[in-house]
Amino acid sequence: MFVLSELFLSLLWVIIALYLVWYFLLTDRDSVLALAEKFGKPVSDYAGKVSKDLLQNVKEECINRSHGKLTKEDILVLSFDISKLDYHKDYVENAVNHFGKIDVLINNAARYQIGEIFKTDTEVDKTLFNVNYFGPLSLSKLVGKQFLQQGGGHFVIISSIAGKFGIPSTASYCGTKHALQGYFDTVRMEYQRYNITVTTIVPGIFSSSIFEKTITTSTDKILEKDYDHYECTNMTSERCAHLSLVASVNKLYESWVAYQPFLFMLWASQYLPDINKFIMNIIYSKRRISQLYAGKWPNDLPVWRPLTQKKTKPVTCK
Repeated sequence: MFVLSELFLSLLWVIIALYLVWYFLLTDRDSVLALAEKFGKPVSDYAGKVSKDLLQNVKEECINRSHGKLTKEDILVLSFDISKLDYHKDYVENAVNHFGKIDVLINNAARYQIGEIFKTDTEVDKTLFNVNYFGPLSLSKLVGKQFLQQGGGHFVIISSIAGKFGIPSTASYCGTKHALQGYFDTVRMEYQRYNITVTTIVPGIFSSSIFEKTITTSTDKILEKDYDHYECTNMTSERCAHLSLVASVNKLYESWVAYQPFLFMLWASQYLPDINKFIMNIIYSKRRISQLYAGKWPNDLPVWRPLTQKKTKPVTCK
């Protein structure tokens, strides 16, 4: 019996060691999402649930990639400013009238902000909350009523690592994402009995146009950012979108999509919050925070891809 116990403990330590190697060196998502990607429903199960110029291009691309599964009638493009809450009801009604129902609402609208906290105008906070929080909230309430009428539905929330822990230089953005996650965690608990599910995606840094209109300390100041270093470490938008769809089609509650060290920070913030905050206070020194204020990722703060993942294009980090 004693020998079996020792054997079991030895095997357990080997499994833990292999898991740590996989988590820190070989993956860009949490373990549940990895299992869903390997053994869960394929993203093709979303076929038929895809829903002005750039959006029209996206529509044509969706039709072309569907290989005959989608027609022009299957995709309705409604372009509007999500911060204008008074118009939301009309657009939701247009979508319902066109399709008869709404199966999934993906809340992906957001603006980014960089600036020192006490130098940032309150109007900046209001602008970000209108787009990142109140806009999705308003739209979701209207769609949620439709979900109740039709017997269920699915909210997909694109949050951020900034919704799990604070990040220097972007307090306003962090505030909106924390609010969004808290709100929809509550939606999940209140309405799951009505067959309404909520999937929250928590991505790290990935290539996105959100950075092109970064607000700074006032709403009329847009930061011209140097993303040469970001581009050599960013996850591609295609990879992030794929993993987000995997999480969504398998109706996972919350999924982390990030390179290291952000994947570790997510784990530590969840299970070792005090230690994580202590480490982050050391990592984000005064000099590094100053670089973040300037829109540059600190050169001595590494971000690395999984060893098994090939680069999509050759890049040189500055």
